[in-house]
Amino acid sequence: MVRPKIPPPSKIDALSFPVFGLAWYGHPSVGHDVVDGAGDKRRNRGVSALAYCGGGGSSKTGVLNKIVVAVTADGDDRSGSVTRQIDVSTGEALCFGVHLFRPYDDKLGMIRLLACVADEILLYGIPIVEISSDGDADETGAVLLGRVNVGQGYGANVTTYTPIHKNGLLHHCVAVGCENGLVLLYELKQQQQQQQQQQQQQQQQQHGQVTNIATDFIKIAECTGHTKAVCSINFHPRGTQVLSSAKDGTARIFCTQTGQQLGIMECQVHDPKDPPPLKPEAATNVTTKDPRMMKRPPQILVRGCAYGDLEGKTIYTVASGKRGPAYLTKWKTLVPLASTGLPASSSSGSSSSPYDKTLSIRQEYRIQCSPVPISATSLSSDGTLLALGSVEGTILLYNLDTKSVLKQFQGHDLPVTCLASRPIPNALMLPGESEGGVNYDAISASADNRLGMWTLQRKSRIVVPKQPRKKRQMNALESFFWSILRIPLLLFVLVVLMAVHDMLDLCQEEVKLPALMADVGAAGHCVYREVLWAENSRPGVRSVPE
Repeated sequence: MVRPKIPPPSKIDALSFPVFGLAWYGHPSVGHDVVDGAGDKRRNRGVSALAYCGGGGSSKTGVLNKIVVAVTADGDDRSGSVTRQIDVSTGEALCFGVHLFRPYDDKLGMIRLLACVADEILLYGIPIVEISSDGDADETGAVLLGRVNVGQGYGANVTTYTPIHKNGLLHHCVAVGCENGLVLLYELKQQQQQQQQQQQQQQQQQHGQVTNIATDFIKIAECTGHTKAVCSINFHPRGTQVLSSAKDGTARIFCTQTGQQLGIMECQVHDPKDPPPLKPEAATNVTTKDPRMMKRPPQILVRGCAYGDLEGKTIYTVASGKRGPAYLTKWKTLVPLASTGLPASSSSGSSSSPYDKTLSIRQEYRIQCSPVPISATSLSSDGTLLALGSVEGTILLYNLDTKSVLKQFQGHDLPVTCLASRPIPNALMLPGESEGGVNYDAISASADNRLGMWTLQRKSRIVVPKQPRKKRQMNALESFFWSILRIPLLLFVLVVLMAVHDMLDLCQEEVKLPALMADVGAAGHCVYREVLWAENSRPGVRSVPE
């Protein structure tokens, strides 16, 4: 099978292992010097990081189970960017989900990496600049800051992070979506300095990696509601809610403080103009011999969910079955004045949060976004471009304003397993994009060992100056023939010019257009007899004319 050609400047790279998780972090360069946490005056570096995970298996025979992080940062000389790659081995377990972030109060100069490895969540620190090998990092440059086991057999699928400002303090919250349908909420807290020193003394090198446990995962709540594996998870822009979608056909909203379910969205995968399909309980009661009526309702997989505005009132979900088209649904959330989520009375002694009110959710529209099922989704940072990956390996860049596909790429041979949209608006450039002249809008990966980078640009912004064409030099054989034939060719051209002159002089009347249209033969006879050929009877042919 011949793979379709990828139109530039989009590109696709070959990898050494199948990829199941992808994350993209970006921060543009500020362009001035700042004082960091250590008191050093240096440039506030622009940085871009791409993390992808996967491997060859989850047993002892599995190979290349690892996480790869590519970090691109502005150089110290302000004249370019520096890219380096960090590999983190996950041993015998596969990593299915990753998330990159950098806290506002970061004093370590590191990008944080959350990794879903089996039943654990690992927190790594990825230095923005390369550190010396005698520090607390392993030989690849990744520092293990913390870890937590979500539960035996839970299976961590996806994770995300958000900062929350509460009572004048900055809290770091992490949400984890599990294979069993649970959504777990954690808060990251730094350990005391004394505890850090004691643990650093007890650390031992294992598998070529020195661990530095410096962060605790404090469990906040366990959110229940989903009955099947969680596919996607996102925090509210203000951090008060967490949105999740699962393979049970629903998307749900939970309170980040109490874990209470605030709303549920039941997604559908049929055309809104058609009648709705039968529900599972109704399908069992149908008494008919028509085989079409005896079919079970399709399993609905809600592959993606995201907040579409800064207020968190707009929600997008993408759902599809195992076969058939995929549908994009836009939801609107409202907080009713009289909510059942409010406490019954203040005399009970339990304080209620203003954010745990039950939400009123209505569907604004549902529209088909792909003719085949969707396996991965990602929404851009500005909420205007939705990247969709299908089970056929195609990538769709979907405009939410016009409800249309802007561009489609056939990039993978297998279903798209993960997608990451641009982390900052397209008007801003990440490190390395000024040199390449291309702002990529989405990055995709699949189990076909390929990583694709897709853009709406038609060509690079960098114009390569055209080199002046060099005059071709004749070789020895061409020079030899030219030296022999140039004089005869010149004589032939002179003879032709003389013949044309005589024709216009002697056959002027015959070669005019009216005469040619009337009698072409007369013009030909004149040219032949008077110009090209002389008869013997003409003076000067056999004897000197008088």
